[in-house]
Amino acid sequence: MNGTVQRMYFFDNLRVFIILLMVVFHVGMAYTTWDLVWWVNDMQKNKLFDLFVWATDVYIMPIMFLIAGYFTPVLLLNKGIKLFWQDKLRRIVLPWLAGVLFIAPLIGYSALVSNTDTQPNYLSFWANDFFGEYYQQAHYWFLELLAIFFLLFTIAYVLRPSYFREQPQSRIPSVWFFLLFALFSAVPFFIGNLFFWSDAWIHVKRLIMIQPVRVGLYLCYFALGVYAWKNAWFTRDGYRPCPFTWSIAAVIMLFVFLYYRVTFTLMPDVPVLFKAGHALVFSFFSLTAAFSFIALFQRFADSDAYLWRRLAANSYTIYFIHQCVVIPLAFAVQKIQFNIWIKYLGVSVAAVTLCFLISEYIISPVLSLTKKDGKPL
Repeated sequence: MNGTVQRMYFFDNLRVFIILLMVVFHVGMAYTTWDLVWWVNDMQKNKLFDLFVWATDVYIMPIMFLIAGYFTPVLLLNKGIKLFWQDKLRRIVLPWLAGVLFIAPLIGYSALVSNTDTQPNYLSFWANDFFGEYYQQAHYWFLELLAIFFLLFTIAYVLRPSYFREQPQSRIPSVWFFLLFALFSAVPFFIGNLFFWSDAWIHVKRLIMIQPVRVGLYLCYFALGVYAWKNAWFTRDGYRPCPFTWSIAAVIMLFVFLYYRVTFTLMPDVPVLFKAGHALVFSFFSLTAAFSFIALFQRFADSDAYLWRRLAANSYTIYFIHQCVVIPLAFAVQKIQFNIWIKYLGVSVAAVTLCFLISEYIISPVLSLTKKDGKPL
C-alpha cells in the first residue's frame, strides 16, 4: 500500500503558527514574575505573562507531537525503513547533536550573563559549568524525543507491518473516545507528578532531557496522531472536528486550568488529590485546545497562499534558530523602562521577522549550495 495522503495545507499552516507562537512564548518568559536563572529576566514584570506562559505551555507541544505522529506512517510507508531513518538521522538526530553541543551552551551562557554582573569566560563555562549544573538542551530536547518516538513507531511497524499497510478506513470517533483519551493521557502525568514537580526537567546522564511529568502525555499525542491517520481523520470524507464545539470547550478549559493552576498547584505541598485534579484539567485543556486549533485551521486556513508556503518552508529552521534571536533581543531591551506591552510586542515582531529573514535569505541559500539537482553533493 502507498501511504500517500492528499496535501493538507492546514497542517503545514498550523505547524507554522505553533512555531511562531513558540517564538513569542519564549519572548514572554522574560516578563513573567518568576526569576528564571536559565533565561533573560526583564526589569519589568507582569503577572499576565505568567498566565500566558502557563496556558500556552500546555498545548503547543502536544499539537507538535500529534502532527508528527499523523505523518510518520505516511513517510515510513513511502520511503521504507532504511530511507526513512537516513532522512531522520540527517534532519533530526544530527541537528539535535549540533544544537546540544554548540548552540545550547551559547543560549545558557547568554542567559547567565544577562542575570549576573560577572561575565565568566565562555570556553571555561562550556567545558565545566555547562556540562555541570547549567546543563540543558534548550529547545532541542524536542528533536531527541521525536527521534525516540520515531524509533518506537518503527518497532511497532516491524512487529505488525500488515496493520499499517492496510488502507486507512474512515471512522468517526465518539465523544466517549475523546473522554477516555483525556483520562488515559492524564494517568502518566499524575504518576509523574507524584515524584516530580509538574514543570521539572531532568536529564539521564546528559543524554536524554525530558519533563518526566509530561513525557507520557506527549507519547499519547504522538500515538493519537498515528491513530488519526489510520482512521482517516481530517480527510475529505473522514472526521472533521467542529470549530465551534471544540473552541467553546477549549475556552472553558482555559479558564478552568488557569484557576486551578493558580489556586491549587502553587501550594507548598500539593496533596495527592489536587495533583490528580491538575492532571485532569491539564489533559482536558490540552486536548480541547489541540482540536480547536486543528478545527479552526482546517476550516479557515487550509491555504497554499504564497506567504503560508514560505513560512512553512522555513518553519523548521525558524524553530531551530529562534532562541539565538530571542535571547539577544530580550537582553538588548532588558533594562529599558518603557510600556511593557509595547516592549513585548516590539521584541516579538522583531524576533519573528528576523527569524524568517535569516532563514529565508541566509540559511536556506547556504544550504542550497550543498545540493545539486535536489541531492546532496
